[in-house]
Amino acid sequence: ESVTVSGTADPVFSSTRTGAATQITRQEIASLPQLSNRLESVTRLTPQSGGGMSFGGVDNRLNNITIDGSAFNNSFGLAGQPGDRTGVAPISLNAIEQVQVNIAPYDVRQGNFIGAGVNSVTRSGTNQFRGMLFHQMRNDSLVGTDAGPNPYNPGEFTFRNTGGWVSGPIVENKLFFFGNYENELDSRPGTTFRANRGGEPAGGQVTRVLASDLDALSSFLSTNFNYQTGAYEGYPGETPAMRFLIKSDYNLNNSNKFTFRYNHLNSDTDVLASNSSSLGFGSRRSNTTGLNFENSNYTILENIRSGAGEWNSIWSDTIANNLLVAYSYHDESRGALETLFPMVDILEGNTVYTTFGSEPFTPNNELRYKSLFIKNDVTKFADKHSFVGGVSFQRYESENVFFPGSQSAYVYRSLADFYADANGYLANPNRTTSPVSLRRFQVRWANIPGMEKPVQPLEVNYFGAYAQDDWRPRSDLSITLGVRLDVPVFAETGFANPIANALTFRDEDGNAVQYQTEKLPDPAILWSPRVGFNWALNPERGTQLRGGTGIFTGPPAYVWISNQIGENGMLTGFEQLDNTSARPFNPNPHYY
Repeated sequence: ESVTVSGTADPVFSSTRTGAATQITRQEIASLPQLSNRLESVTRLTPQSGGGMSFGGVDNRLNNITIDGSAFNNSFGLAGQPGDRTGVAPISLNAIEQVQVNIAPYDVRQGNFIGAGVNSVTRSGTNQFRGMLFHQMRNDSLVGTDAGPNPYNPGEFTFRNTGGWVSGPIVENKLFFFGNYENELDSRPGTTFRANRGGEPAGGQVTRVLASDLDALSSFLSTNFNYQTGAYEGYPGETPAMRFLIKSDYNLNNSNKFTFRYNHLNSDTDVLASNSSSLGFGSRRSNTTGLNFENSNYTILENIRSGAGEWNSIWSDTIANNLLVAYSYHDESRGALETLFPMVDILEGNTVYTTFGSEPFTPNNELRYKSLFIKNDVTKFADKHSFVGGVSFQRYESENVFFPGSQSAYVYRSLADFYADANGYLANPNRTTSPVSLRRFQVRWANIPGMEKPVQPLEVNYFGAYAQDDWRPRSDLSITLGVRLDVPVFAETGFANPIANALTFRDEDGNAVQYQTEKLPDPAILWSPRVGFNWALNPERGTQLRGGTGIFTGPPAYVWISNQIGENGMLTGFEQLDNTSARPFNPNPHYY
């Protein structure tokens, strides 16, 4: 007869805990009501959470998101975490065993963040085969159609997510597997605003823009320029996503265990045309004054490939080692345009009436980045001490292309002005002046000869090293003393602007100083000394006193550095002409 004894550790009164931290278990993850299937659905249990993955009031881009201890961040920094660009979950909550949110861990092995370190522990297989299949769905029948006394049309929308997971042994007691797969689609109205049928007052979801004007304009562009505008109302906005995770655990022997994980995300989302006035005239949709065509919108991609291997080994009775190697690749480019066409804003009464053509910021808008992460810890156990020493290394590379306005942007004061200019082109494609005065014309071009598109290359090596002593001077008291140092090293990938470099400025003391546009930040040691303690005042009554102090540092959002490379006047040139007839309409997006 065998007797099985099981127990669980109390994460709140753990003797190893010193700083503010929250642990969310598998049971809590499964029990919490949530709709998004995303990490912030469970991290909201953290008292310091401010929503949107912000902790302690810190920008959510300054967290360190890890999966099984390996880095898994939106390192470029256009969003706070993976999945934010398209609003989907990069890893299913069904694949997560535990989530740990560390606000101020005095363990120096945890670093590279200012807000919080958020680690997700993925599930593993056991000697039992287990699994689950599911289908989730929502639709517009669950949404109200009245806002007080006013009727509201939410449009038709559906959400469905189908998937499952399975786990079990490959070789009993030796080799295990876990796998998860999900396929989801969120479809909802691209816009709930609609065109005016004539004689209707503008208000609510009814715009001033006449359906007859839009129908005629769409027909004119199709007939004369073979450009399809798409619909102007009643079209869907979709966000499809497919994700899967596979993991294996291999007990090589009593002293060595190897774990491998790979996770994969394909996703994209439809986004309405930008309302920015930095190109065109702005405020072109989502109001009662303007209504743009569907093909002036765009899509954003978020495709992730990430793999990690971990080797835990026992070297002797008193020494253990942990080696972690991970690689991730992210593609957050905008989706390819079916047809590249100049962007045109049509005004009426000095505000945008309608917009057609390619979205102003989308052509050649590309972002791809990759990271290699290596970390090794050695732990030496002694009578009253546990000594830890380790190193970490992260290699980051990104290629960002931002080429707004390369297709040309035209702004006309009225539909009549546009028709006059477009018909002028049809009569004489080689003309050099427009019969009307354009309210605005803008175009951007690549400045560097031989460069097909203005790439902002960025390469960073991020080195770290740390040492720590976990000291237990008595059975009810533990003290953690450690220091960590990190050094970011930026490669010389900037571009020199000789005109700007020759300028002389004054510093805060009035001294003459010159700046080099190609110069990126110098390497600097970021010191992080920390000390923490845990004192069990009355273990029987669950009374514990703990605290500490320390410094926490992390890398910046790399978009801040990439913009320094791209916005120094060398990569692109730009022209804006207001109230001009010198740039007549041309349907060729590369004419000017």
